[in-house]
Formats: sequence, C-alpha cells, structure tokens
Amino acid sequence: MKSEEGLLRAIGPVGLALSVVNVTVGGSIFVLPAVLARDLGTAAPTAYLSGAAVMALVALAFAEAGRRTTVSGGPYAYVERAFGQFPGYLAGLLTWLATIVACGAVGAALVDSLATMVPTLHHPVPRAVTVAVIFGVLALVNVRGVRAGTALASAAGVAKFIGLVLFVLLAARFVQPGHLAWTVPAGGSDLGRATVLVIFALAGMEIPLCAGGEIRDPARTVPRALAAATLLVVLLYVTIQLIAQGVLGPALAGSSAPLADALAGLGPAGRGLILAIGAISMVGFLGGDILGQSRVLFAFARDGLLPRRLAAVHPTTRAPHVAVVVNAVVAAALAMSGSFTLLAPVASIAIVLLYIATCVAAWVVTRREPRRAGALPGATALLAIPGLTWVLVHSTSQEFFAVVVALAAGAVLYAVTTRLAPAVPV
Repeated sequence: MKSEEGLLRAIGPVGLALSVVNVTVGGSIFVLPAVLARDLGTAAPTAYLSGAAVMALVALAFAEAGRRTTVSGGPYAYVERAFGQFPGYLAGLLTWLATIVACGAVGAALVDSLATMVPTLHHPVPRAVTVAVIFGVLALVNVRGVRAGTALASAAGVAKFIGLVLFVLLAARFVQPGHLAWTVPAGGSDLGRATVLVIFALAGMEIPLCAGGEIRDPARTVPRALAAATLLVVLLYVTIQLIAQGVLGPALAGSSAPLADALAGLGPAGRGLILAIGAISMVGFLGGDILGQSRVLFAFARDGLLPRRLAAVHPTTRAPHVAVVVNAVVAAALAMSGSFTLLAPVASIAIVLLYIATCVAAWVVTRREPRRAGALPGATALLAIPGLTWVLVHSTSQEFFAVVVALAAGAVLYAVTTRLAPAVPV
C-alpha cells in the first residue's frame, strides 16, 4: 500500500521496533560501562534507571505524536502539525544535524575498529576508500526500497542483540559476586552528568520514526514498537553494566575497552567476538541512520524547503533515492574529514532540545483530539520535560551557543528558500 506521498507502507511493529533497537544500540555500549564507573563507581546502574525514566516519558510523547502522523519527517512533521511550518523546519533541522554528525562519527569509528585488523586503513587514501565503499553499499541497500533498508536494520538489530546476549552469557562465568555491590550515588551532580551520557546512549527512536510515511497503521505500530524497543534496550544495558562490573570490579573504571576486557579470560577469541559485535552494531546504526535521515531531507523537499529533486521517489522501489544518496554522501564526507568531532556537543544539545519540542508538540496535538481512542492524557507528553531540562543544566554555554548559531543559519536558509520557492501545500 502506498502513502499519500507515493511511498510504500511496509514497516510493521516488529520491523519498527528492531529498527529502533538497531539505531539505539550503537557503539556507546562498548565504552559506556567504564565511563559510568568512573563517574559513579558501583552506583553506575542508577544512572540507567534515571535515564530510562526520562526516555520512557519521551517515548510516550513520541508515541502520541507518531500515532497521529502519517507522513514522513518524524519530529519535523510532529512539530509542524502543532505549531506550523517554520517551527517544524527548525525541529527537522535539529533532527538532521544531530543524526548526520552521529552518522559521520560512527562511520569513522567503524573504520578505526577495522584498522585494528588491517593497519593499512590508518592511511588517508585507504581509509577514504573504505568509508566510501561502506556508505555506498548502505546507500544502495536503501535505494532498493524501504523493505530492503528495514530488513538490513532489522537483521543488524537482531544480530547485535544476540551478540550482546552472547557476551552476557560468556562473561557471566567470570563474575565475582563481591563485585556486584550496588550503592546509592553520593551526590546529585555526579548522577546528573552520568544521566546525560545515558540519555544520549538511549537516544535514537526519532530516526526510524522519520519514515512515518512508510509505517503501516501508525496508530498501532508506533506505540507498540517504541514500548518494546525501549524495554529491551534498557534491560540489555543494565545487564551489560552489571556483568562488566561483576567481572572487572574496581578495574572497570580504568578500562578503555570494558566489554573486551570482561572477556579476556577467553583469550583472543573473546576480543574478536567483541570486535565483530561492535562492527555489526555500527554497520546497523549507519544503515538505520541513512534510512531515517534521508526522509527528513525528503520531507523538506516535499514542502518546498529544499530543492524539489530531493523529493523524487524511485518509480520501481518507491524509495526517495535522491535524498538517500545525498544523505550518504554528506555522512561519508564527515567520516572522511574527521572535523565533525567538533560538532559532537552540538548534536548532544540538539537532540535534547528536539525531544523537548516533540513533547510540547505531542501535548498540543493530544489536546486537539482529546477523545481519540487509545490516547493518553494530554499532559502525559509534558512529563519528560523536567528531566530533559535537568540534562540541559549539565551542558555548557558554548554548546548552547553552537546550537543557536546552527539554528540561526537554518533560519536564514529557510527565509531565502521560501522567498525564492514558496512551499506548495501537500
């Protein structure tokens, strides 16, 4: 079945849930246990609980907005529906900015991990060629259609989930019960900084939802998929933290590769397993990112905010093929240059601001449809905002300034584009 945008509605609850798991479970899980141990010691699991509480409330807001939206764009479409085109455009800009930087970062990290086995990849030319091949293949998969893109994301999501469960089972034999003490954080500031990291590690649900025009029966699919994915990811992360802590104990805080160190008892095979799981996780993340990000460009072009060519839909696969290719090229360029690392703080703040905007937008649309079947009370969508604000408090003024500059530049582009080519209602 095609959507009103000419796209194919092929994403069901299982495919969407696996896509969310695939994008959320990225490279951070392979280093996060050690970082949290340095910040909180044996109280580290508490950060997952506080972060999960905030993200669960964010997921409710996304579910309420997503179940009412049948077009592509994700947060762009949600905020536009609530407040109009310009605020929606800024939300879409935040979405694309945060995810394209993350996509470039993960692409670079993937090549760095491969370079541990193939040292030649440390040199500029082989590195650039490898990046181009990786993004080229992922773009080709997504150009073949949403079914192919979702199948890749789903397969990667299943593979990485199974791989991390295998890590838990193998490492459990090395756990020392005395290392499993779970304490309470000594102060709120340390917990706040640690929760910032957990929020970003759990972020990602907005990316698959950008393909809203290709989700089958959004009113049922979106809430079910987000609930299942959030629960699975939180349980997995907490279990991995406890296993790493149980194996390494006080040494966890000083580890640069905690999951690999936790399997050191298996010898080279253990480190090889973690490297393979990490590579699968990053490839899956990149494929899911390209699938979701390209729909933001497609939605902008559909509404006349970018060149109309980006809204082209392939006559056979029904995929927005031009947007897919352009998005992959930009991400590959960031991964090759490495300069994107300077934008990482911008991505962090951008995603939190985006979540706040989506919560408010969800509240607005639920107030407009108070009797819609299955809808939550409108105020539910606002419950995540205090927690998200708490996260922002632990950020710096420089990071906020960078976001303001990016939004100002986007506002100028919006003014120029709409003046030269006014949006055509869809």
